[in-house]
Amino acid sequence: MKKVRFMMFLVVGIICIASLVYAAVPRVINYQGKFTDSDDNPLSGNYIVTFRLYEVTSGGDAIWEEGHILTVENGLFNALLGSIKPLEIDFNKDLWLGIEVASDGEMTPRVKLASSAYALNAQAIDMLDSTQLLRNDVDSIMSGSLTLKKDLILRGDVSGPSRIVLTDGQGREYYLWMDNSGSLRLKQGLPGSDKDGSVLGAGAASAGFVQNATLILLIVALGLIFYSTKKK
Repeated sequence: MKKVRFMMFLVVGIICIASLVYAAVPRVINYQGKFTDSDDNPLSGNYIVTFRLYEVTSGGDAIWEEGHILTVENGLFNALLGSIKPLEIDFNKDLWLGIEVASDGEMTPRVKLASSAYALNAQAIDMLDSTQLLRNDVDSIMSGSLTLKKDLILRGDVSGPSRIVLTDGQGREYYLWMDNSGSLRLKQGLPGSDKDGSVLGAGAASAGFVQNATLILLIVALGLIFYSTKKK
């Protein structure tokens, strides 16, 4: 087969912040272009085309790859990247697209992906970059103080209680959590179990608390009876 040349003229639908609006943004890229032979004659017919995404302009390993059987008419083609293999990659960085037709080898140079106008708008919310936003489905890192005007609620699950991790100036980690008995516990380093660590405060429903409260109430009751009897 004659060496194929590729002329790109449109890239649309790049997803920049799919993690924030996953349900609203399609996880595909609509990609269009034009194939010609070495004499600039447009191609027509069915071709096996492989698309790859890289983090570098040349060399390196592809972080994503997908093959399509495309129908090319007068050189023009259209492909929905991600329709076969999900685009589960980070788009908060520069990426380059490599294209190979049949066994001709990947074309050079690679094409740098560009954003559509709407994707550029979605990349920021109220002038905040997407990298400044916290997510609830993955571990996130933030800097600066966090002020809450309502309660901060941490809920444990069957695998264990929720924990607060404090770090001192030497990088030592201290874990603070409530065990299943209602006792507040503290331990330097990762706890090995729910009952690991030192108890800072017993639970409100502990046996000792109930006994002490009962004794105090009994003393108060006897005192009131004695006072009322003496007054009569």
